[in-house]
Amino acid sequence: MATSTETKGTETAGARVSVVAVAFKSFDVLPAMAATLPEGTQLICVDNGPPDGLEAWAQANGHIYIPAGKNLGFGTACNLGAARSTREFVFFLNPDATLRPGAVDLLVAALDRRPDASASGPAFFAGSGKMFSVRPSIILPRGPFARRKSRPTVETQVPSLSGAGLMVRRSAFEKIGGFDPEIFLYFEDDDVTLRLDRDAGPLLYVPEARVDHASGGSTEASPALSAFKGYHYIRSYYHVMKKFGRSAPMARTIWSVLRRFLSMRMLKSVDRRHDAFGRLRGLRSLLGAKLGPPPL
Repeated sequence: MATSTETKGTETAGARVSVVAVAFKSFDVLPAMAATLPEGTQLICVDNGPPDGLEAWAQANGHIYIPAGKNLGFGTACNLGAARSTREFVFFLNPDATLRPGAVDLLVAALDRRPDASASGPAFFAGSGKMFSVRPSIILPRGPFARRKSRPTVETQVPSLSGAGLMVRRSAFEKIGGFDPEIFLYFEDDDVTLRLDRDAGPLLYVPEARVDHASGGSTEASPALSAFKGYHYIRSYYHVMKKFGRSAPMARTIWSVLRRFLSMRMLKSVDRRHDAFGRLRGLRSLLGAKLGPPPL
């Protein structure tokens, strides 16, 4: 197993990596993430949200700050950040994630051992300390990694990786043209990692590299946000199903909306109800209604 001191030549892993963090009202969590980055790592903050103190903090600490001017969506903002990187690797990392010691070194070391690989990803842990399973892509037909409880204990080649913490060779990312700008929110990581795997090289899951991720903690939950996310979820779902040639993408999309309304859990949760109506609004927009996303 690689150690946290493994380097290429005399250069540290951090000096070879740019971290791209997409923020949306994330100033309350992003500095804690930055504090866990190894020395020499370049941090690029792309701000999709309104002013909240992030710009002043980034400039005071020597980080690159990119104001998007409006909410561009996750993938497009990631592309903006990656375009500013001059490092060998780009590590897309959620603002509400924190790295355990050695995580960056281990992810880079895995790619050094496998020059043919295009990207590597860590194991994620919830606030309770529970390890998340390897997240399968719903775009793919059922296979070994469609089992939700898959948790490899050794470095493993996988068909997709999570965008909450994704280490990519910059050359591979540029080869595939980055994130799909047509996807505003949801499935951006499915899309980009499936294309990396197909067109640039294998994907590696590195369980020794560990990241704590307070999922959803980078933005404050609200019914309005749930409706906004539901709208984009269903539009993105249809887009990727059609893009990757899955059968009957519109029928699948309609069923996804209906299933949400039929869920008993929706009756007990205000946020889930708003999410369901957001999905319905998104479906109606796909069917021709001139409906944009619900206001935040």
